Amino acid sequence: MMLSDSSDEELVEWFFSKICLDEDQLTTSKRAVTKKQLPKIPPEQAYSASSTRMKERQNSLTGANGSYGPYFLEYSLLAEYNQLQKNKLPGVYVIPSAGSPLHWFGVLFVRQGMYQEGVFKFDLIIPDNYPDGECPRLIFKIPIFHPVIDVMTGELDVKRAFPKWKRGVNHIWQILLYARRVFYKIDTKLPLNPQAAALYDNDQELFKSKVLESVQLCKSKMYEAPDSDDPHAIRFSELPDETHDKVKHSICEAKVCLS
Repeated sequence: MMLSDSSDEELVEWFFSKICLDEDQLTTSKRAVTKKQLPKIPPEQAYSASSTRMKERQNSLTGANGSYGPYFLEYSLLAEYNQLQKNKLPGVYVIPSAGSPLHWFGVLFVRQGMYQEGVFKFDLIIPDNYPDGECPRLIFKIPIFHPVIDVMTGELDVKRAFPKWKRGVNHIWQILLYARRVFYKIDTKLPLNPQAAALYDNDQELFKSKVLESVQLCKSKMYEAPDSDDPHAIRFSELPDETHDKVKHSICEAKVCLS
């Protein structure tokens, strides 16, 4: 079948127009496929509901952290008490209060030196943000005549040894060790009791007489009832002679068996 020239031209024009149309459709189709669709903007009510849920979540987390704090504190103090038992400081005895883990009762026995025969009861007060807070405080029940003990309050100058409490470095047993050491190695620099420091540096005999008075005062009040009704507060009771002799005899027998 033969076509005329005009027919050929029409056929060619139709062919090229068809190609252009197909290319345009293909391009449009590709764009439709590759174009990313953005999510629809949620209504204002959805934003409000989401914000409310986020606030509730934050409050629940804050509450959880707040309730975790006391458990972490008690765990830290229990670890400190276990460390104290392992170190076995001679002449130092402490027990946490039954009412609060932040209050410990203690007693210190001095066995030699100027303060020999001293029986000194004390309170150890631990800050509620331990171990991140200030250094724990150690306060003797009866003020002791000593350069680093406040003559009015009985508080030991703990910050002399621990100017800044460092978590993970400093421990409560170190405070108790320091409290024991001050009665064997006396420091008169920057004293809390200037009179005691001056006598120690200039008049040892008068200093010793003052110390003896302090030791005797503490011993005379040793059997008095504690000023706290806490069942863990340290109490001393006099031992009858018969019971004392039995205990002494059993100790002597044990030493003979060991030897």
